[in-house]
Amino acid sequence: MIGAGSAVGAFLAFGMAPMVSAPAAQADDFGLDSLFDLFFDPTPAADGADWWANGLDWLAGSDSWSAALEPGAAAGGAFDMASIIDQWFYTPLHTGLELWINSDFGSMVNGWINDIAGVYLIGDGAAGTAENPDGGAGGLWFGDGGAGWDSDTPGVDGGNGGNAIGWIGNGGAGGDGFGSGDGGDGGAGGIFMGNGGAGGAGGAGIGAGGDGGDGGDGGFSAAWFFGNGGVGGVGGNGVDGAAGSWSAATNPGAGGTGGSAGNGGAGGRSGYMFGSGGNGGNAGAAGNGGAGAAGNAEHLTGGNGGSGGAGGFSGEAGARASTGVYGSALYGHAGNGGAVGTGGNGAVGGDGYRDPVTGDYLGDGGRGGAGGYGAGTVGGNPYDGVSGGHGGNGGAGGDGINGGRGGDGGSGGSAGGGAAAGTANSGNGGNGGDGGNGLAGDGGRGGDGGGTGLANTSGVNGNGGNGGNGGNGAADQSIKATGGAGGNGGGANFGGVSGNGGNGGTGSYAGGNGGNGGGSSGAGDGGNGGAGGAASGWKDVNGDQFAAGTVFGMGGNGGAGGAGGSNGGYGQSGGLGGNGGAGGNGPTANGTVGVGGNGGNGGAGGGAVTGKDGLAGGNGGAGGNGSASGGNGGNGGAGGTATTGLGANVTGVGGDGGAGGAGGNSGGVAMPTNTLGLTSHAGNGGNGGAGGMAQFNTPGDGGAGGAGGNASGSVDAGNGGNGGAGGMGGSGNIGSSFPKEAGGDGTVGYTGGAGGAGGAGGTAQAGDGGAGGKGGTGGMGGTGGAGGNGRVDDDGNGLDGGNGAAGGSGGVGGAGGAGGTSVSGADGTGGNGGDGGVGGTGGNAGNSGVPTGTGKAGTPGTPGTGGTGGAGGGAGSPGGTQGGTGATGANGQPGT
Repeated sequence: MIGAGSAVGAFLAFGMAPMVSAPAAQADDFGLDSLFDLFFDPTPAADGADWWANGLDWLAGSDSWSAALEPGAAAGGAFDMASIIDQWFYTPLHTGLELWINSDFGSMVNGWINDIAGVYLIGDGAAGTAENPDGGAGGLWFGDGGAGWDSDTPGVDGGNGGNAIGWIGNGGAGGDGFGSGDGGDGGAGGIFMGNGGAGGAGGAGIGAGGDGGDGGDGGFSAAWFFGNGGVGGVGGNGVDGAAGSWSAATNPGAGGTGGSAGNGGAGGRSGYMFGSGGNGGNAGAAGNGGAGAAGNAEHLTGGNGGSGGAGGFSGEAGARASTGVYGSALYGHAGNGGAVGTGGNGAVGGDGYRDPVTGDYLGDGGRGGAGGYGAGTVGGNPYDGVSGGHGGNGGAGGDGINGGRGGDGGSGGSAGGGAAAGTANSGNGGNGGDGGNGLAGDGGRGGDGGGTGLANTSGVNGNGGNGGNGGNGAADQSIKATGGAGGNGGGANFGGVSGNGGNGGTGSYAGGNGGNGGGSSGAGDGGNGGAGGAASGWKDVNGDQFAAGTVFGMGGNGGAGGAGGSNGGYGQSGGLGGNGGAGGNGPTANGTVGVGGNGGNGGAGGGAVTGKDGLAGGNGGAGGNGSASGGNGGNGGAGGTATTGLGANVTGVGGDGGAGGAGGNSGGVAMPTNTLGLTSHAGNGGNGGAGGMAQFNTPGDGGAGGAGGNASGSVDAGNGGNGGAGGMGGSGNIGSSFPKEAGGDGTVGYTGGAGGAGGAGGTAQAGDGGAGGKGGTGGMGGTGGAGGNGRVDDDGNGLDGGNGAAGGSGGVGGAGGAGGTSVSGADGTGGNGGDGGVGGTGGNAGNSGVPTGTGKAGTPGTPGTGGTGGAGGGAGSPGGTQGGTGATGANGQPGT
C-alpha cells in the first residue's frame, strides 16, 4: 500500500512546490490522507456512490458534493472532479516524477534500479527518429512514452507516440506529418494514472493542388483511476490549384483543382473512473481552384477555372470509458468534436483571346470552377454538437465572344452531435458563380447555388446558396445576342431558407430567363425567382423574322418561386412559397418592337402534415413592359394545407393563396408581320392562387388576381387575372362519448375560405380596355361534427345520443375585377363575381345507449348554409357591362 510518507508523497510535494509556499513532503498538508484511503481502503462500502460521496468529504465538507456525485447529475455544472484531481493531484505528482526522472541524481538511481531488475522500470521512452519514427515505451513502473518523430520528408507521416505501459505516465505525442503526410497517433496513458498523447498535425499539401494530411488520433488513457484522452491532431491545409497554362501536358489552359483539406484526428478515450475524452482535431482549410488561362493566338477560348477542394471532416470526440456510477459528467465527460472544413472556392474561367490591335474578342470565355463541398461532421458528444461546413462559392465565367458559364456552388455539410447537443447547424450552400459576359455573342449562364446538409435535432439548418446571375450578351444591334440565364437557387432543409434564383443577363435580341428559386423541405421557405433580363434591341437586317431593318427584342421570363417546405414536423408550420421573378423589359424606345417577358409563378406554400399552419403561397411576378407587347403576370402560388396527423394535438389554419402578378404595359407600337406569331397587346394579370384547406380549422382565402397591363395607341389593354378559389373549411369535432354519460353535441363546421378578387382590366387609349378578372369561388363549408354516442347509466338505462352540428357556411365568392377604361375604344367588361361556396353537410346524430334503457337518439345536425355569391365587378366607364353576381352556394345535407 502507498502511504502518505512514501516516495509518492515526496514526489507529490516536490511537484507542487512551484504552486504553493515550501510545503513539507507530507500528503497530510494537502488533506490527501483521506484521498489515499479512499482508493486503497480494502473494505469499500456496499453502495459505490455513497462510498465516493463519503470518501470525498475532505474536499469541502459540504452536503452539496454528495448530491453532485450522484449518477445522472447534469453536465456542465461548476464542479468537475476530473479537473480537480488533474490540477491538485495528478499534475503535481506527474511533474515531480518527471523532475526526478530527468535529474542527474534520479537518472543515476533509476539506472541502478533498471540494471538490477533487468527490465526498464523507471524512465521515459526515447523520442522517435527518422530511422525509428515511433516513440519508445515508458518504464514498467513510471515514465512517459516518447514523442513520435516530426517528419521532415515530403509526403511522409509523423511517427506514433510511445505508450506509457507502467502505472503512471503520459502517452507520447504523435509526430507531425510533412507535405501531405499524416500526423502520428498519440500513445496510450498509464494503467493507473496517465493521459493519452496528443495526435500529430497533418502536413500541409505539397505543390499546387496538394491535399492536406490527416491529423493523428489522440491516444487513449488505459488508466483505472484517472486519465484524459489525448486531443486529435489538426488536419493539414490543402493548397490552391495551379493557374491554367497552355503548356501543361494535361488539361492545358484549365486551372487546377484545389487541394482537399486534411481531416482532424479523433480524440482519445478517457480513463475509467476519472477523466475526460480528448477533443477531436480541427479539419484543415481547403484550397481554392486555380484560375483558367486567358486565351491566346493559338487557343482562342479561355481555359476553365479549377474547382475548389473539399472541406475536411472534423475529428471525432473522445469517449468516456465508463457508465453507470461513474457515468456522471462530474467524473469527466466526453470530448468535443473538432471543427469541420469549408469547401474551397471555384476559380474564374479565363477570358477569350482579344485581338491586340482592335481589342475585339476572338474566342469564348472559359467556364468557372465549381465550389468545393463543405464537410459533414464525424461526431460530437451528446452535449456539444458540431456544425457542418459551408460549401464553397462557384467561380465566375470568363468574358469572350460568348461568356463562360458560372460554376455551381458547393453543398453545405451536415451537423453532428446527439439529440441533446446545443448549436449544431448544417453548413450553408455556396453561391453559384456569375456567368461571363459575351461581348460579341451570348452571355454565360449563372451557376446553380449549392444545397444544404442536415442539422441535428437541436440545431439550425443552413441556407441554400443563391444562383449566379447570367452574363450580359452583346448590346450591339448588329449582333443577335441573348443574355445568360440566371442559375437556380439551392434547396434548404428543415428550417433553412432556400437560395434565390439569379437574375437573367441582358442581350440585344433577348434577355436571359431568371433562375428558379430553390425549393425547401420541412419548415424552410422557398427562394424567390430571379428577374428576367432586359433586351436592348437587335436589327433584323436580312428580314429573317421581321421586315428588313426592324429592331426587335424580348425580355427574359422571370424565374419561378420555390415551393415552401411541405412539413414542418410536429407542432410546426410549413414554409412560405417564394415569389416569382419579374419579367424583363423589351425595348421601349421609339422605332423599336419590344416584347416584355412573362413574370414567374409564385411557389406553393408549405403544408403542415402534423403541424400548425399551412403557409401562404408566393406572389406571381409582374410581366415586363415592351413597346409593342407587355408580358403576362405570373400566377400566385397555392396556400399550404393544414392537416392533423396521427397523434397530433394541434390544429392549424390553411395558408392564403398568393396574388397574381400584374401584366406588363404596351407602348402602343403595332406589331409588324413576323414569323414568331407575335401580336401587340398589354399583358394579362396572373391568376391568384387557391387557398389551402384546413382539416379542423379555418381555411385560407384565395389570392387576388393581378391587374391587366395598360396600353397606349390602338393596342388593347390586358385582362385582369382571376381570383383564386377559397380553401375548404375544416370539419367540426365529434361530440364526446364517455361511460355513464349522454353523448355530447358535435361542433359546427368551419366556414369555407373566401374567393380572391378578380384583377382589374388595364386601361387603353384607342384600343379596348381590358376585361376584369372573375372573382374566385368561395370554399366549401366544413362538415358539421357528428354527435357522440350515448352510453348506459348504472341502472342499465340507455342515455341520449348527442346532436349533430350544423355544417359550415360556404365561403364568400370573390368580387369581380373592374373593367378597364378606354379613351376612344370600347371599355372593358367587368369580371363576374365568384360563386359562393357550397355549405357543409350537417353532422350525423349520435346513437343512444341501447342495453335496457329508454334513451332516444339525438336529432340530426342542421344543414350548413350556402355561401353568399360574390358581388359583380363594376362596369368600365363608359359603356362597360356590369359583372353578374355570383350564385349562392347550395345548402348542405341534413345529418342522418
